[in-house]
Amino acid sequence: MRQGLRIDANYTEDVVGFALESFLTLLSFPRQRFSIEPFSRSKERWLGADARLHTRIRGFRVFYMQFKRPAAYPDFSTSKIITDRRKAGLATTPRALYFPLRQKRETHRDFQHNVLFRLRERLLNRGLGDAAYVCPLFMDRSAYRLNLHWSGLTRWGRFWRHYPWELDEVLIEDGGRWIRFDRMPVFAEHISVPPHAAVTTASHKYSFTESGTELCFHSPEALPDGSMDLATFLGKVSAGFLDRGEKLRPDGSDHLLNDLIAGVYGDEKTVAPTFHVEGEDPIVRWFSWGDHLRSEYAIEQFALVRWEDETDLY
Repeated sequence: MRQGLRIDANYTEDVVGFALESFLTLLSFPRQRFSIEPFSRSKERWLGADARLHTRIRGFRVFYMQFKRPAAYPDFSTSKIITDRRKAGLATTPRALYFPLRQKRETHRDFQHNVLFRLRERLLNRGLGDAAYVCPLFMDRSAYRLNLHWSGLTRWGRFWRHYPWELDEVLIEDGGRWIRFDRMPVFAEHISVPPHAAVTTASHKYSFTESGTELCFHSPEALPDGSMDLATFLGKVSAGFLDRGEKLRPDGSDHLLNDLIAGVYGDEKTVAPTFHVEGEDPIVRWFSWGDHLRSEYAIEQFALVRWEDETDLY
C-alpha cells in the first residue's frame, strides 16, 4: 500500500475535546433551568462549589463521547481504505476520511470500542442517553480553528447580546420542548458515529466522505445510515428532556450507574468488579465513574442537567 499518501490531521484529539466541551458548556438556558455539564471530574473537584451545586440538580441524563481526529487518503491511493470503499460502491473523491479504533492496553479487560458499545446499549435500552465517536471534518488545524471562531462570532450577536435568556428564544422551539442544536454551525462540521457492533480486535476503522456521509466500517461493511452530524446526535440525546422525557433523579440514579459499570466490567455476580465508585453523594459517584472512563478509555461523560431554579446556572 502507498502509505506515504496518508494525510494526518495536524491537531490532537485533546484539541477536539477542549473545543467541543467549551461550546457545550457555554450553552445554558436560564428560562428552562437547563445546561450541559461535563460529568468527568477527579476527586479534588468533588468539594466546595461543585458539592453545593449537586443539591440543586433536579434531574439529568448522561451521554458519552470519544473524540477522534481524522486521517485521510486521496482517491488515487491504493490503500485499503480506498479499495474497500470502491468495492462497496462508496464515494472516494477527492479523498476519504477515517479514524481507527484504539488498541487495548495490557491492563484493559476489553477494547475501548466495546466499552463505548456496551455503554450505548444499556443507555438506549433505558431510553436515558447515548454514546458515540465524534470527529471533526477538518484536516488542518488552522481551518478547524477558524471554523470554531466564526461559528462563535456569527451567533454571538444573537446569543449573548444583553440577556442570557435570549439563547432560549433562539435554540428552543415547540413550546419549550425541542433544542435546535443545528443552529450552532460548529456541530454540523463534526461527524457522530455510534459504535454499531462489538469487536474482537482493534484493527478496524470507520471511514466517511469529507461531508461526513457514506460511512464504512473496515471489516469492510457499508453503513449508509450509521452516522449523523453532531447536531443530530445531540438532538436525539436531548429529545424529550425539557418536557416529560426520561430523567434520572440524583437519589435514584445508582441503579443505572451500577448497570453501566456491570456492562463495562461484566456481571457482578460472576466477575469481580475492577472499579468501585467513590463518594457518599450520588452525583459524586457519577463523577468518579466519569473520571475513570476518561483516564482509562478516553471516553468523556456529559450530562443534560435540569436545575431546581435558574440562579444555579451562574
